[in-house]
Amino acid sequence: MSQDSAQKIDRLFSLDLLKAISIIAVVSYHSIFVPESAYPSASYWMDILFAPLRFCVPVLFTISFFLLTRSLEKSSTVSFSSLFKKRFIRLLIPTLFWGSLAIFLRFLGKGNQTESLIILVLQGKIFPGYYYLLVMLQFLPIFIIFNRYLGKNKIFFIILLLQLIAISLIYVSNLGVLGTDIIIFLRSAARPFFVYWFVYMVLGSYFYKNWLKIITLSKHISLILKIVLLLSTSLIMIAEYNYLLTITDGKIIPFEYAMFSCILSAIVIFVCFSSVEESQIPLPIRITIKLLSQYSLGIFCTNGILSLICLQLGTQFFGGLNFNLSEILVIKLISCNLLLMVSLGISILCDRIGIGACVR
Repeated sequence: MSQDSAQKIDRLFSLDLLKAISIIAVVSYHSIFVPESAYPSASYWMDILFAPLRFCVPVLFTISFFLLTRSLEKSSTVSFSSLFKKRFIRLLIPTLFWGSLAIFLRFLGKGNQTESLIILVLQGKIFPGYYYLLVMLQFLPIFIIFNRYLGKNKIFFIILLLQLIAISLIYVSNLGVLGTDIIIFLRSAARPFFVYWFVYMVLGSYFYKNWLKIITLSKHISLILKIVLLLSTSLIMIAEYNYLLTITDGKIIPFEYAMFSCILSAIVIFVCFSSVEESQIPLPIRITIKLLSQYSLGIFCTNGILSLICLQLGTQFFGGLNFNLSEILVIKLISCNLLLMVSLGISILCDRIGIGACVR
């Protein structure tokens, strides 16, 4: 990519928009503050209705590697050791900060044994979303070493094919064709296991290095066709999620992102939104988008920790009640807005008191 082209994408409103949409989707998954036992008849339909929002984590991973590619190209003369140290420390700070806070709160609340807490950390379950930071730490050295090759068409399609093969093997294993050992291992390794995520590393690099072409393609796609593409992708995600629920007997974790449609959704969403310009969005919405984007890391971590606290309180107060689908949808909508606002407020506060490295 030329220097002029790189300057044109120094600040991308379309990426801010995608980050904002994705972080709202992430918060929505953590925003039912009552136990699943309180809405047994609506649980399945809630999973199905919100399955299309599974694009959120794939898109956030893709954006992270997109921005990392931009940073690496700007630091092309810096040595690998210096570059790795700088990026590693930057990522390690929020990983240790939010992980330590979650460990402290869990120990304080339930008195968990040290061994069980260590397992929760390694599985990325110490709070919802913690696995994201662990995955980024895993891929960071690989990405820095091989970034120069990842934007090439041949490499992109090879990695994409390998990811499709990996997902196919996960499906086959869940069907029992390869026995139970693989599934037992995958469940114990949980979401931080690299096999679910490596395609997004390549997508991020590829999108950055071909960004102007993607914008041109997006501009040639009509609004009606974009809506059709997004709706079609949503329906495909619902269908695949429902199938995955069936073959796992409802025990879908940690396979909820091991779906072909998750990859498809990231590609479709980037293509559809890449040509969105700041001037097309009303000012109040624009300000909100930039705030959510700027503090997406803080919101991602804060909402996960807060959701555990709220769920524990909700279980105590509402555990004996029974909600139908419409009631639980209202609860989710209200809780999502509250959780998003509080998480954003805490992130801004953290930034102002001098720990911005943990939230930005």
